[in-house]
Amino acid sequence: MRRTVAVVCIALGVCLLALAPMLRYWTADSLMKAPLDYYNKATNRGEDVTYFSAEELELIEGATVEATTTVRGDVAASDEDTAVWDQFTWVKDIDRDFAISSTYRRAGHDRFTGRGVDCCDSQVNDDEVEQNGQIFKFPFLTEQKDYRFFDTTTKETHPITFEGVEDYHGVETYKFVQTIESAKIGERTLPADLLGMEGDGDVTGDEMFDLTRTYWIEPTTGVPIGLSEEQHRGVVVDGEERLVLFDGTMVWDDKTVEGQIQSAEQGMVVLPLLRTVIPVACLVAGALLLIGGGVLMIAGRARG
Repeated sequence: MRRTVAVVCIALGVCLLALAPMLRYWTADSLMKAPLDYYNKATNRGEDVTYFSAEELELIEGATVEATTTVRGDVAASDEDTAVWDQFTWVKDIDRDFAISSTYRRAGHDRFTGRGVDCCDSQVNDDEVEQNGQIFKFPFLTEQKDYRFFDTTTKETHPITFEGVEDYHGVETYKFVQTIESAKIGERTLPADLLGMEGDGDVTGDEMFDLTRTYWIEPTTGVPIGLSEEQHRGVVVDGEERLVLFDGTMVWDDKTVEGQIQSAEQGMVVLPLLRTVIPVACLVAGALLLIGGGVLMIAGRARG
């Protein structure tokens, strides 16, 4: 009987020791992939926003503005390693029911790292654009370091700096800040009087863009929990800003934040269990069973 118990203990110990690395390096890794059939809707809201209405040729001040972003996965264009997502953003003056702007982007990204993959007709609006750096999210197991994040307005990748650990709506997050200063994104031709300049006819100026973008990232899953964007666009002629095109701070509303938290919750719980808690428990239990089985086996032989 003692020998039977010893054999069972040793067998279970071996199984648990073998199970530990499988859970950590295979089961957990298989779950750390962005979904191919992803769907999400997020709303950025800004109060007291100033923007220029190109339709009315008028500067609107004190507006309440919402930017609704819908992201949908293209399963057919994706594969085991790369997820292709389409994103559409619609910016609207809520009080005046006026459409300010819209943006479309399509990009493939690595399902684990979140970094852009050059494939699948990558584009921003009507322009084919190779999108590098982080695209829609941060990597699983986000580190406390600086990354590079793609910006759809400048159509370029810029540094995004790790600023520390911060509790955001009850979730421990990593805070990242991206700053873009005085980036020329195009030109605008407008009547001289609209730009406060003398003379008749039109004047062409540079459209300049400034942005401070802050992300609060849940580090286990890389899912953004919060987003704030301080944006400023203006028309600059001969080094002087002549017209504000957009000025305001846009922040994810509470409904969006709660949805992002729910999206991250399962990974926040399951991945640490599979990567650390259960494998360590398996190693400890397996070692104890092996030792116990060995002791019983030796004791049985001594008695025999």
